[in-house]
Amino acid sequence: MNKRFHVQRLHVVHSLDSLLYQLHTLSFFLSPSLWLYICRVISQFHCSKPRELDPTRSLRFFFVMLFVLNVPNLWNHASRGAVEGRTVVLDFVGMCHFVQIIQLISSHLSPAFIPSRLHLLSLDLFIMVLQFLLTTIAYETSAYYHSEDIDPDDLLLPDPLTNALTIPLFHNASASVESPQASPLLPTGSKDSSDPHKLPFIIDLHLNSILAQVRNPRLLPPPLSTGADDSVLPLPSTTSWHLPGFRMWMRARQMREGRDVGSRTIPSTAASDTRMNLPGGMDLGSEP
Repeated sequence: MNKRFHVQRLHVVHSLDSLLYQLHTLSFFLSPSLWLYICRVISQFHCSKPRELDPTRSLRFFFVMLFVLNVPNLWNHASRGAVEGRTVVLDFVGMCHFVQIIQLISSHLSPAFIPSRLHLLSLDLFIMVLQFLLTTIAYETSAYYHSEDIDPDDLLLPDPLTNALTIPLFHNASASVESPQASPLLPTGSKDSSDPHKLPFIIDLHLNSILAQVRNPRLLPPPLSTGADDSVLPLPSTTSWHLPGFRMWMRARQMREGRDVGSRTIPSTAASDTRMNLPGGMDLGSEP
């Protein structure tokens, strides 16, 4: 079934995923810690494809996992600040010029720019918000696309659109600025807002819908398997021993060949001289 804005939403997921990896690297440069960077990469790994990793889990489960994996970064930056008191960012715009003056006055010889705890915590919270946003978009996009219902619910673009507690994102450029009012004499459809050409946004997140989804998660069917076994041709077995599935296939083939041999009669001159005559044909081999 053709689902609305599926390709555009996949592009949004890919863009947010790339942005978050860059922010993780920036956080590592500001506070270089290899273990914290590994925790961030692990937390980011399942953000873009949550239902492909475990389709039986709800959105609340992935939110809790994201929060748990980000706790070490928040705790370390709140308690210790920048790791080792320095960064690995090269200054090309004079960022540490004022800091160098203060350090020279206080007879401190370290010229490196030291980010504050507020700076690090603000970056951590911004990364967490983007991760929650990316996980929600990726999860609901997969759930909407793999739904077998004729008219599935779309959390990312509910119908009808409301303005209460909304987070409108990613404006649809192909949509008109304001659709003309329908004439009362002409019949109107029950779901005009579901037309992709009339919707003003590709994604319109409602905060109350997200909170309701987290409080009362719904069970979704697993996505259809599109693995490599369904997209490639079967190859012959090159091993010296037969696989169990290959043995079953061979037994089924032998049984089919046995039924075919038993259903037809093969003429034999040594056993009998009787021959089967074809209906409507001439028996050329019969003796006078």
